[in-house]
Amino acid sequence: MKTSIKISISIFRYTLLVCLLSFFSEGWAQTDKQPDAKNSVDKKSKAANDSLTAKINVAYGEQLVSTLTSSISVVNGEELRKTPAASVSNTLFGRLPGLTVMQRAGEPGYDSPSMLIRGKGTYNNTGFLVLVDGFETSGDQSYFDQMSVDEIESVAVLKDAAALALYGIRGANGAILVTTKRGVEGKSRITFNARKGFQEALRTPSFLSSFDYARLYNEALVNDGLVPQYSEAALDAYKNGRDPYLYPNVNWYKEALRDNAPFSDYSLTFSGGGKAARYFVLMGLMDNQGLYANTDEDRKINSNASFKRYNFRTNIDMSISKNISASMDIGGRVEDRYYPNISAASLWDDMARIPSNAYPVRNPNGTWGGNSVYPSNPVASILAGGLKSTHDRNLNATFRLAEDLNFITPGLKLSQAVSFNNWHRGGYNKTKSYRTFELATMATEDGRDSLTYISHGTESDLAVDQSSNDQWNRTNVQVTLSYDKTLDNHSLKGMLMYHQDVLTVSGNNVPYARQSIMGRLNYGYKSRYYAELDFSYSGSESFPAGHRFGFFPALSGAWIISEEGFLKDSRMVDFLKLRASVGLIGSDRMVGNRFAYQQDFYYSGSYNFGVNNSSQNVIAEGTVGNKDITWEKSLKYNLGLDGKIFKTLDFTADLFYERRHDILSTSDGSVPAYIGISSPYLNYGKVNNHGFELNLNYNNKIGGLVYYAGVGAFYSKNKIVEMNEVTRAESYLYRTGHSVGKPFGLEAIGFFKDQADISNSPVQTFSPVQPGDIKYKDQNNDGFVNENDAIPLGLASEPELTYTMRVGGNYKGFDLELFFHGIANRDVYLSGTYFWALVNNNNIGPNALNRWTPATSATADYPRLTSQPNANNYRSSSFWMKSGAALRLRNIELGYTLPKNALQKIRVTNTRIFVSGINLFTWDKIKTVDPESLGGYPPLKSYNLGLRVQF
Repeated sequence: MKTSIKISISIFRYTLLVCLLSFFSEGWAQTDKQPDAKNSVDKKSKAANDSLTAKINVAYGEQLVSTLTSSISVVNGEELRKTPAASVSNTLFGRLPGLTVMQRAGEPGYDSPSMLIRGKGTYNNTGFLVLVDGFETSGDQSYFDQMSVDEIESVAVLKDAAALALYGIRGANGAILVTTKRGVEGKSRITFNARKGFQEALRTPSFLSSFDYARLYNEALVNDGLVPQYSEAALDAYKNGRDPYLYPNVNWYKEALRDNAPFSDYSLTFSGGGKAARYFVLMGLMDNQGLYANTDEDRKINSNASFKRYNFRTNIDMSISKNISASMDIGGRVEDRYYPNISAASLWDDMARIPSNAYPVRNPNGTWGGNSVYPSNPVASILAGGLKSTHDRNLNATFRLAEDLNFITPGLKLSQAVSFNNWHRGGYNKTKSYRTFELATMATEDGRDSLTYISHGTESDLAVDQSSNDQWNRTNVQVTLSYDKTLDNHSLKGMLMYHQDVLTVSGNNVPYARQSIMGRLNYGYKSRYYAELDFSYSGSESFPAGHRFGFFPALSGAWIISEEGFLKDSRMVDFLKLRASVGLIGSDRMVGNRFAYQQDFYYSGSYNFGVNNSSQNVIAEGTVGNKDITWEKSLKYNLGLDGKIFKTLDFTADLFYERRHDILSTSDGSVPAYIGISSPYLNYGKVNNHGFELNLNYNNKIGGLVYYAGVGAFYSKNKIVEMNEVTRAESYLYRTGHSVGKPFGLEAIGFFKDQADISNSPVQTFSPVQPGDIKYKDQNNDGFVNENDAIPLGLASEPELTYTMRVGGNYKGFDLELFFHGIANRDVYLSGTYFWALVNNNNIGPNALNRWTPATSATADYPRLTSQPNANNYRSSSFWMKSGAALRLRNIELGYTLPKNALQKIRVTNTRIFVSGINLFTWDKIKTVDPESLGGYPPLKSYNLGLRVQF
């Protein structure tokens, strides 16, 4: 923690110095005649709000929205601010058509959602590029996630071949392009943002009381032909709660968790400058606390889940001379994470698994409750096991230089850029083990009951460990030559770039290295017809020498139909553009060994030889190398339509189709197992993916009321064409021909009614069955139900359809917005701790109340209870499949902007206060757990109060 404080102080000093220097440069620059700052701001704002003249960031450049030939979705930073969240990814739900976002957990510091761009185009790695100001950062979304939303100008999702071709061998899965804020010429602007709120679990599971658990456990024993464990006296004691120690009724969620946890986020930004220099400076602090109760705030003996982050950024643009400009960007953060000495997954699993009657939290003598079946007391794991922590430091520095080469020919420019990115993580753990005691009664010599304690586990002192360290360094170099020329009705733009990326990761002797030569050529005619050629010749060291580089071209075009004579004077159509693209993109995200083209050998055990019986290490042959291995290739097609009608309705529609081939597959389908070694990966796989995107936005005004509404939908569907599967017994067992991740299992057709029903049905081979067990269909009619009767069931867990609805408006300083986000066409498999009663000593949930018994056989929706392992009931089948569709009120915000004339005396240009709620309502069919996370540390809902002041 001291290190973090020192770093934060250094950051503050550096940032303050930059601000002072920038203010001086602004004053020097403004000795020249400057345009009125207010007019500059007004013009910029007007351009940003005009969808036809605004500029959009593309790969290594920017273009006018009206002339764009590729498929790109963009959201600005102001939209992201409407969703207070600790990680930036959790502000993107439904904001970007084509981007699927699924929130898996809410643990502070580990709440990043899973994301897909245009669904799944491969059954292997679906990770995509994330670039900040044109450079890849961490290799995944972790760097982007921990940026401050107040340093982000916009986030763009690049989706089709025309948008991705320049990324070549890295672009097949799509890309997210983050653009940070920069200073603009004009008076200095200081902005303070504050958001404060509290969070609570979206949904925590419920389990049966001690009484209900005990009576149902007795029922399970009777079903198994065993003697009930709980007597009538014990059941009565549980029901009446007479003795909370011998007959406890513990709700582990209430004991281990608090009702809510605080969240706060603050930022202070400075921007402005003159002709000579412009600057943007940010300092930010975010504090996100966890839900665990009664923890030590000083972290001497334990800790809540906690995540604190310090962000800083300085972007400076300089005009060195008439023909030379430069920029320097320095950004980074410090992250401190603390959590109990137990993983969140294990802790939340314990809270769900341990029955309410297992033991009290503490015994009468103050010791921790526990027993041999459930040795981990959840409350003790939080409070008595010590703590763990990680401390991250990240620094990113980018330097750019650009020269106008007008002396050679007008419109010619040369630019160079170098970017350095460093991340380091250190660990500090202060942990211990704790002992639990099982409470029991023992008869004394005089016949009275006496309490006795049975010890489990061992107690240890706190032990400190600081040995954990990890780091990586990334260096990028770019050199770009560009040309821009307009002559009469013709416009021509060109760009040629060399790019080199080297990533060094601790523990890897060989850096990850990539090189590319890429280019773009744009042609426009009469501001009506546009064509674009993009290409990249890029390579990766993951492939054999001589076969490391590939060529990735894309061709796209656009026709602005509204500029044609038959529409130019239309009162209905303001803008209408048709665009199309096709291109080939690659993906070098490998599976298996990093250098899969090489033969692997590894040490595997030892043998003893000779008269001295000395041990000799054994070298074994690993996975067979494939010298012809190559990258995945994606042929992408896109057809889009953009328009605006009646000056109020904007729309965008896209149809896309992707053919992915050369996907790596194991050769298990063609190499027999008796060969005795792991077979190589081969480029056999093929997947097709298609879908559509639709976005509509309506804006209008009635008197002083400005209002808007919008709807959006995104759909994707994939199909495995080839994956070199092993030979299967039945045709319906093959995954080929189905979507990626499609579940397979048995088809449940009810419960066995009685012994006669069992005798007259196909034999179910998994375990002996009884009345009340799940009955499955014999798909191949061979008289047996086994693994060969598994069929494709339902849909994959990733949604095929994402949809959004937005409505809002502002009136006399007040503004209100509601944002809904839904996912559909997905199924989830309900299994494990939260759903399978008594399996592996699981707890019993309310879903088992309507279990099968002879009296409920006609209405039961849960199989008979059993205390024994039951491989028949608890396996993948349609019985446990359920729709994972959900609709959430993702965000509601009410704000008020104070009148400007009331603020002028104190030199405040803008003040806005607001209240907001995140994830307040969810409509779904799961009910017991969150439909996206299905257990573990749940996603959160939050209530927030915010303030924004601008000077």
